[in-house]
Amino acid sequence: MLADIGIEERHLRNASIIDQERINRFTVSIVGVGAIGSHLAEILAKLGVQKFTLIDFDEVDSVNLGVQGFYEREVGIPKVHAVTLRLKAICQDVEVIENTTEYTADLIPTQSVVFSCVDSMKTRRQIFRHFCEKDWSVLFDGRMAAESLRVFCVERDLKSISEYRDSLFPEHESYREACTARATIYSAMMAAAILCAQFKK
Repeated sequence: MLADIGIEERHLRNASIIDQERINRFTVSIVGVGAIGSHLAEILAKLGVQKFTLIDFDEVDSVNLGVQGFYEREVGIPKVHAVTLRLKAICQDVEVIENTTEYTADLIPTQSVVFSCVDSMKTRRQIFRHFCEKDWSVLFDGRMAAESLRVFCVERDLKSISEYRDSLFPEHESYREACTARATIYSAMMAAAILCAQFKK
């Protein structure tokens, strides 16, 4: 039997730090729920975020299990659906819109807080271009390699936009790691945690 857990009790340990009303002013949209995005969604739900839009066309594969937030029983199912089940297990009142397709701008609700957690510079550039054109609230970008990570917060000012634009190097300039040295779970989880801290600010 599930206990009826109130919002105040659930977030008692961080009530002086996290403003529940403020973090739920807008939908959180996560593009890519793989290495960074799967952990990010779970942390945000624990933080108290109530409305999610998830976008990822991929299914859980066995090679994802060591780095991404998935389990053996989820191999073969869409990543978006696996993440949704996890969010619902954290809080049954969470609202999730699942998109098991490739990213397009029309999938992002107006005024969303958008997290770009993709592994393609081409898609990052698309998301950034749409951020400049659309009525989205703020854009976050999380990137990682084996043991390195970068996070960006792009607001609607010329300095922020210019600095982020400079970080969008061509795909062929990406560092190519060996197949067995591409990612670590601790880098993915650290990137997700830093993104959440930036979102809280």
